[in-house]
Order: sequence, then C-alpha cells, then structure tokens
Amino acid sequence: MKIHYEDEQYYIVEKKAGEFVHPYKQESNIKECLMKDLRDVVGHHVHPVNRLDRPTSGLVVFAKQREFVRPLQEIWHTDSIKKFYLALTRGIFRDKGEFTFDLNDFNKNPKTAITIYEPLKIFPHSTLVEVEIKTGRHHQIRRHFSRRVDHLLGDRKYGKKKYNDFYLENYGLSRLFLHSSKMIFTNPFTHNQNHIHSPLPEDLQSCLNKLNQEFSNE
Repeated sequence: MKIHYEDEQYYIVEKKAGEFVHPYKQESNIKECLMKDLRDVVGHHVHPVNRLDRPTSGLVVFAKQREFVRPLQEIWHTDSIKKFYLALTRGIFRDKGEFTFDLNDFNKNPKTAITIYEPLKIFPHSTLVEVEIKTGRHHQIRRHFSRRVDHLLGDRKYGKKKYNDFYLENYGLSRLFLHSSKMIFTNPFTHNQNHIHSPLPEDLQSCLNKLNQEFSNE
C-alpha cells in the first residue's frame, strides 16, 4: 500500500483493484480491506472519506479522526476537490464532452449526475479518456458510458462480454480499466491545495503498451 499524501488531518492512499475500501458484512471483513491495512501501517484508526468501486484502483482519502470526515465531505463535490480518472472506453471519442443525464439511486429516484470526459489517445476501436466527475452517484462513470453504449472496457457488470473477452485475449485486460489518477485536494481546515497523482497500475499500463505497439506499426 502506498501513501501518496499526508497532512495533519488526512491521508491519501492507493487502492488496488479488487480491494474493498472498508469492511462489508456480506462480502468482506476487517482483515480484507484498505482501511485495516492503513490502520496497521500508521498505528491508529482511520476513517474513509470517499470510496471507489471494488474493481477500480486509485486514490482514496482517509481522515485521521472521525470529526475530520464531515468537513471534507461537505466540499467533496465542489471545485475545492477535483477528481480525475483514466478510463479505456469502447468506441471513439474525438472531442471533449460530458454526460448530464440523471442516474437512479437505489430507490430508483433520478439524481443529477455530471461526468466530463476528454480523449487522450484514440485507437481504432477504443479511446483512452480522462474523466472528471462533478457528482458522486453509484457507479457513475461506468453507468454513464454504458448508457452511451461505449462502455468501459473490462466492465463485466455494465459492459458487453464479447468486447471484454476480446481485450482480455488480445491485450491482457483482465479487469475494469478505470483508475482514480489525479486529485486536486484542498484541506478544509488549512485551505492548502495539493495536486495528488497516481500513475496507472502495471496491468493497465501493460494493456496500453500493447495497444500502442500494435497500432503504432500501422
């Protein structure tokens, strides 16, 4: 586990794909989560401020004390905390754009959802995009791209099996290509702003390398 940032109130750490942020009674326990791993490293209890889907890797914020959680969550969807992801999506995106259609919550009530994307590299059948989210709906990025039909590659819940299988067989993509890669983080107590970066994990970078190698030769 890598700690990318620490101040008096917060840690920002790296979550691996497949790892839970905190215990889930039905699926996990305290021995199998990032929260426990961080606790063991720093020697005290920590409190998650945000969460990532289990198959997603990247940056997660923990508070050093429970009372530090709410002040950060209150500004979490403002420009004080900007959150960026790298994703590989099926289909071609040539221009910067956004998804603004509502997504239903667990009670099937429509909720505002805003996802901004910008293409970084276009391949013949897929696009590497940087994504910024302005809201925090359940599986927001995955659902927005899936509703557009151009689902995230490696997404076994919202994607299409034949495309996921193709990228597994040809490029070694064995999991969801979604990584929380950058955060512009303003501490609500000190008002200090920091830019935190998390490079692509080895498995996702390997997939990109194979795509680059194949299509740079054409």
